[in-house]
Amino acid sequence: MTTTRTDEQYNSSGRGSSNRDSLGMDMEDGQVKIHTREKPVKTQAELEKEIWMEAHRLACEGNRKKYIDPKTGYSVMTELLHRRRGYCCGNACRHCPYNQENVGVSPEVKRANIVRGKQQRKEIEAKEGKPVWADDSSDDFSD
Repeated sequence: MTTTRTDEQYNSSGRGSSNRDSLGMDMEDGQVKIHTREKPVKTQAELEKEIWMEAHRLACEGNRKKYIDPKTGYSVMTELLHRRRGYCCGNACRHCPYNQENVGVSPEVKRANIVRGKQQRKEIEAKEGKPVWADDSSDDFSD
């Protein structure tokens, strides 16, 4: 069953005012808008992203350089580690703070950027006496 309004009913209600009928439809400025009370259902990918984003947030709060992806079990580098490394590696890392600048660029540009970044990394490691990916709270010096 559909409800139709005549121009007279619409105009008498006041142009631009909201008139919700029994079907949950509004007439505003001549357009029918259907309202629903149901919240949109999240996709599996959105749910998984929420989970790994929370794992990443907790790792960063704990000043950790890596965390274990809850779905895959793989070790994932946090944004903290990427920043300490000093350059985009070009591997489309999930938490890259460099806007993945070396992803999809020519091999020559990528190599030049990585060489520059590796030099910065060596300077940091020489100054601190440990690899940039090692957590401050552990003896994890393995890759």
